Amino acid sequence: MSTRQTINRMKLIFIWSLKKSVLMSMLFGSVLAYSVDFEYFHRKYQESTAEGLAQDKKYPVAREAFERLAATAKDAIEKAMWQARAAEAVGLQDGKLEEGMALAKSIDDKPYSVQIQIQLMFTKRDYTGIVNKFDQEDIAAWPPRQIVKGVGWAKDEDARCLALYHRGAAYYRTGAGAAAEKDLEKAAELAVNNDQKVAIYRDLADMEAQLLKNKEKAFEVNMKLTHLQGATPVYMGFLDAAAYLREQKKYDKALELLRRMPLPDEPMEGNGWPKSKLFAIGQTLAEAGKTEEAIAVYNKVIASEKYSDYDKKEAKRALEKLGNPAK
Repeated sequence: MSTRQTINRMKLIFIWSLKKSVLMSMLFGSVLAYSVDFEYFHRKYQESTAEGLAQDKKYPVAREAFERLAATAKDAIEKAMWQARAAEAVGLQDGKLEEGMALAKSIDDKPYSVQIQIQLMFTKRDYTGIVNKFDQEDIAAWPPRQIVKGVGWAKDEDARCLALYHRGAAYYRTGAGAAAEKDLEKAAELAVNNDQKVAIYRDLADMEAQLLKNKEKAFEVNMKLTHLQGATPVYMGFLDAAAYLREQKKYDKALELLRRMPLPDEPMEGNGWPKSKLFAIGQTLAEAGKTEEAIAVYNKVIASEKYSDYDKKEAKRALEKLGNPAK
């Protein structure tokens, strides 16, 4: 074999070896990527299953699922998070509050430990207990701690937000208005989940109006509610904000707000809020001196087959007050 042939043969062997190495690397990379993807999605499936069991109130098996997640957590913080969910699953069972509280107290990470204790006590309406036990806890100074929600549209939430919300609501229910305001405002600032913000703002608006008698502040909070997604608490925000504007004789702004409510003018099955919206519009028109428009609103109720006899009687009474009894 000539020198040139030998060199060419060596080139072919080198190229073949190189291709083989590349193919092996690609194959190894694919297997590794598949393995990583499988582990990731399997973990998410485990989390979703545990959350689903908790939402279905299958607490004993939910506890086991959360404890398995804790046992395979990547670090101490994640372990504490799942331990907190396991403690919650125990404490929500009938007659097992103390066992759940004991598990919560045993968690090494303070934010997760205290947050779930407050949550369990709040669930059992032990508002005085929360205030007495955790009044001096500087929750806002905690490091961020994520609470994972593995199913549906629920987003992850911050443990600080939940702890502040539940303690703030406990302050409200025990008459400590200033402390409640501070906690609820901070909770709203930290909230991630739309539904959580709705719950916080609803309590804050009620507290400002009922306990602190601060109608202007309650109005500001209700206006924040009108920019969120939701049902009853959001609708109440619209109606309460419009009532405040009506008191201030700002009728055009009240009407603009009411007409922005995400509801039709006729009742939907199992939902009576469209009636509340329409009657509020009628009342606002009447107070604004737009009597004919108000009459038209109430006549719309009377003429509709979708409104109940009781609703129609209410509309007729409103017409009588306007000096235009229904025919």
